[in-house]
Amino acid sequence: MKKLGESGQALAETAISLSLLLVLAMATMDFGYLFFTKLTLQNAVRQANRYAVTGQCISGSDGTCTQTRYNSIIATLQDNSLGLLNSGNTGDVSVTCTNDGGGCPNNAGGPGDLVTISVSYPYSFLSPLLGTFFSGHAYTIGVSATSMNEPFPPGAS
Repeated sequence: MKKLGESGQALAETAISLSLLLVLAMATMDFGYLFFTKLTLQNAVRQANRYAVTGQCISGSDGTCTQTRYNSIIATLQDNSLGLLNSGNTGDVSVTCTNDGGGCPNNAGGPGDLVTISVSYPYSFLSPLLGTFFSGHAYTIGVSATSMNEPFPPGAS
């Protein structure tokens, strides 16, 4: 036969154990989603960078460019980000160009220029407990890709 205090002790131990298990499960899900977000953004940046090096732009049915190369690169980035980067939540996106000879039209560069696409995205944790370990209760994900433009016709830029 149990004494009066023993059943309360078991309830307290169970509550402590379950709360620790719940925190561990939430942390696992949170970090899993964090890595998913980082990999998704890295893939989107790579795809946009692959598009940028070709010198192409988004064109209409008549074959003429409907958007600038810079805006085409941003649209490709947004399309491949699975909704993380859209018109309302773009993070900090930059497309920069490096040319030893000087001059980078529209920051998308010309033939032979180096183009770097960078994204700095504020990730907010799902569980408020994990957010307390980071300043501003968020973690900034930074991804980038750099490559050299192909030798496309200069008029395409």
